[in-house]
Amino acid sequence: MKKSLLLVRMFRYVARYQLKLSGLILLALLGVGFEVLKPLPLKIIIDSVLNSQPPPALLLSWIGDSAWLTGKSTLLLVCLAFLILSAMGSALISFLVTGYTARLCQRLVNDLSLDLYAQLQRLSVSFYTRNKVGDLLQRMSGDVFVIYFLVAQITLPAITSLVSLGAMFYIMASINLTLALVALSVVPLLVISLAVFSKPMEKTTEIQYQKLGDLSAFVQQSLASMRIIQAFVREGYMRKQMELFTSKYSQAFQRATQVSAGYNQLSTLITGLVGAVVVGIGASQGMSGTISAGDLFVFLGYITALYGPVNSLSIAIGTSVVITSRSKRLFDILDSKETVADNPGAVAPASLGGAIRFDHVDFGYGQPGQHQPTLHNITLTVPTGQTIAIVGPTGAGKSSLISLLSRFYDPWRGKITIDGRDLRDLPLHYLRENIALVLQDPFLFPMTVAENIAFGNPQATPEEVRAAAQAAQAHDFIMRLPQGYDTLIVETGASLSGGEKQRIALARAFLKQAPILILDEPTSALDALTEAKIFAALSRLAAGKTVFIITHRLSTIKHADLIVTLQDGAVVESGTHQSLLSTGKTYAQMYNHQQIA
Repeated sequence: MKKSLLLVRMFRYVARYQLKLSGLILLALLGVGFEVLKPLPLKIIIDSVLNSQPPPALLLSWIGDSAWLTGKSTLLLVCLAFLILSAMGSALISFLVTGYTARLCQRLVNDLSLDLYAQLQRLSVSFYTRNKVGDLLQRMSGDVFVIYFLVAQITLPAITSLVSLGAMFYIMASINLTLALVALSVVPLLVISLAVFSKPMEKTTEIQYQKLGDLSAFVQQSLASMRIIQAFVREGYMRKQMELFTSKYSQAFQRATQVSAGYNQLSTLITGLVGAVVVGIGASQGMSGTISAGDLFVFLGYITALYGPVNSLSIAIGTSVVITSRSKRLFDILDSKETVADNPGAVAPASLGGAIRFDHVDFGYGQPGQHQPTLHNITLTVPTGQTIAIVGPTGAGKSSLISLLSRFYDPWRGKITIDGRDLRDLPLHYLRENIALVLQDPFLFPMTVAENIAFGNPQATPEEVRAAAQAAQAHDFIMRLPQGYDTLIVETGASLSGGEKQRIALARAFLKQAPILILDEPTSALDALTEAKIFAALSRLAAGKTVFIITHRLSTIKHADLIVTLQDGAVVESGTHQSLLSTGKTYAQMYNHQQIA
């Protein structure tokens, strides 16, 4: 995407607050007025108070030409009063501009962050398999501040600097056009220097933030896997990896800083050289009497002040080059098409029964033709209210099958229907509201136990939460926690055992009361007795629901209405427990092996 287009898209966020931004700019321009007028009282003091030149005609038109008002003492007091008032006004306006800028920019950062987060929620699971969580966190927490820089370090300084330069040039030109033109020659020189440095600055900045994203991702992954690192005594190895990532980021940071510093120092050198030329010419003309001492003093004052806005303008332009690379990282997410999209006109029915059919479904992770399929020609029919068990060796495609049912992915070929409707003809939000899911490695939020259980059904009463926990065999251990159901679970549930987390996740699924229930190895961390109790409760709670169970413990699914055996991504057999045992094939071999074991 072109750099100019990136900035235009960023300005669309700013346009939401155009009235507030306009007020802020007007306030900042008022401050510019104070700054521009500051040297003029000094001219009056030098020429009319210390020397005998008449006051400027403009001043006489304001105060009149009476002897008392134009006396040196009165002029001095008027000039001093103006200097004091302008200093106070400039300080007040600067304070107000800083506060209003921070407030407006924070709103813009919040808006951009919310849009980015909403897009991350819409993106499919495949997006997260290709992008590192740490890098996404860096974009969410760091790169979003480019919109702050767009206003605070580019837009506002650029506008005020241009107005300042225009006003100063007008006054200087009215004093001495030659000197004014020499002073303004700094602008094309700075443009040339920016043209030389823009591409290197953009490239090195892009690499810098890529390396920062890699570093953030490594830190996030290391913290999440600290138990494994310590268990395998790999702290030294991980420390060396950390040194490698920090070294790469440090090198990228140094290169970006050097290029940026080169541009800034060249800009400073240019403005310094031009300033020296102006001072030399102005002093020569002052000695020859071409301009008055007051005019020369005012001109030198403007020369000193001139390079403030010139530098601000050059920094604003340089910053615009830098933030385009960071903006691109944001729009890479906002423009991503890896969303699970509904068909046009998707409509939510009044109710969902739960009759499910997989119709010649092929699926794989990646693009068809570029990757091998994980599931081949899956055809299944599950009537409403039945329990279907999916079994098979590790890697057979069991979890992939249920991921399609929840539309974390869409099939490459074929379709999946519920009550005869293609899943893509149902609004995604509606579909997932009607599915309760328990994963083998359940995730718990840093909330209370009760809030975690009620996560899918926030309107549930405390009695309903307790009943769901009892059905999941979780009530007893919850009551032993320090605050019972009000106990706050630490991040990811690290304060609980694997079996305790699984039971809370089961309670959460039971409480959702969805017509479709998916259990992916829901009791892998539980003992046989607890597991038997949970499945006994499940048979009662699942009445009328369509239930999918993925498990390696075949003894728990003997009473399933349908058992489907997957192998190498294909259905190799299906039927009831007894019918599959009688064939002596894959399921029977797996079951008999477990019985012997």
